[in-house]
Amino acid sequence: MMPGISTSGVAGRTTFLFQINVTRRCQLRCSHCYILSDKKDTSPDMTEEEFLHVVSGIVEHMKADYNFSMRYTYVDIHVIGGEPSMLGVDFFKSALPKAKAMLAELPQEFSFSIVTNLVTREALEVARLFDKVSTSYERSTRFNKRKQEEIWRSNVQTLMAESKDLAIPGPKDFSVTTALVRPVVEAGTGIIEELTELGFTKMHFGFFIPSGDGDINAKLVQPKHSETAAFYIKALDWYLEHRSNEELWINPCESWLEAVYRNVPLDDVVCPIVHGALDIDSDGRTVSCIEKGGTNDYVSHGNIFEKAEKQNSDGTVTMEFVRGIPEVLTSQSYLKEVASARRLPLPCKTCDERHLCQANCHVLHGQWNGEGECPGFKTFIKYARNLVENHGVLPRSAMKEKESEVGNIIAIG
Repeated sequence: MMPGISTSGVAGRTTFLFQINVTRRCQLRCSHCYILSDKKDTSPDMTEEEFLHVVSGIVEHMKADYNFSMRYTYVDIHVIGGEPSMLGVDFFKSALPKAKAMLAELPQEFSFSIVTNLVTREALEVARLFDKVSTSYERSTRFNKRKQEEIWRSNVQTLMAESKDLAIPGPKDFSVTTALVRPVVEAGTGIIEELTELGFTKMHFGFFIPSGDGDINAKLVQPKHSETAAFYIKALDWYLEHRSNEELWINPCESWLEAVYRNVPLDDVVCPIVHGALDIDSDGRTVSCIEKGGTNDYVSHGNIFEKAEKQNSDGTVTMEFVRGIPEVLTSQSYLKEVASARRLPLPCKTCDERHLCQANCHVLHGQWNGEGECPGFKTFIKYARNLVENHGVLPRSAMKEKESEVGNIIAIG
């Protein structure tokens, strides 16, 4: 499973992304996965108490942010893994109503979704309990067995049909994310057509980041930056040709049109740490870099599942959590990592797109030799800029604004 993808960018919106890894266990062993196989093999599962402790901490911190600084207008929460549905239907039937009741207290807009591989009947049943669902698909690097892909396609078709029927309860927002591994970029727009045939209209194509098993297999699955940029250009052309379908939304294509047109960096196309992100591991450890969370040896900003004895006034002793999300997000360790992520690498400091790209991903910069296409895929950014500035291509938001202006003129006239 690749990391969850944040909701499509909106200019002026400031998002904090939380990834709740309820387990790192997974039935799949995707060769590109950012999680190490041995981490999946030994992963603990969150208990309901731990899961609700995470959610409660998110609400507490975001309430404080709203009351004192209002830095964030949107909270994006992904329930992810590993494969989260491996905790079972009963776990989610019990925990989700309590979690949703807590989240209803958030003063900001929020999204609460599950990222699932949909390779079991149980995964389908769990997905039906959420309002928003994302799954993943890549050619050649995802499924270990043909049967797994057959089940995935069947579950996708079932959930897709249900998502379009308002009479059936369950998720009405169903999207797909694809990691740009070598077989995907080699297929070009064929992968987009394949996904649209399955009924998907909301897609995100995330560039490959070498971490976990993906790092071990990087020589086999990682495309060159120039190949990734070329794919994005082809995807953008395809998207513009088919954008008459108002439900179609392909990212990062749409978000980069928006970013260039508004001249503002969008929270879903720059490193999540820059705007705000926290990855909560199934053992309670925390880290700001989503990719690092797939490894075993990262430096945690604090374990929120650690407990200590508390002496009560009646003489009894209870075990209580030592810290929560607010303590982690105000720790020196976390703040230092955020500051580091915001610091531009040397090659980026003179780049004319640094304001929008913000160095993209420091993991990619760490392996880049400074030659050829950069880790921010500048060729693609320039292509999008040319379309916007010289050919009048507009992001969807601007198209709607102009439609509204025309409507107002007609109404006044």
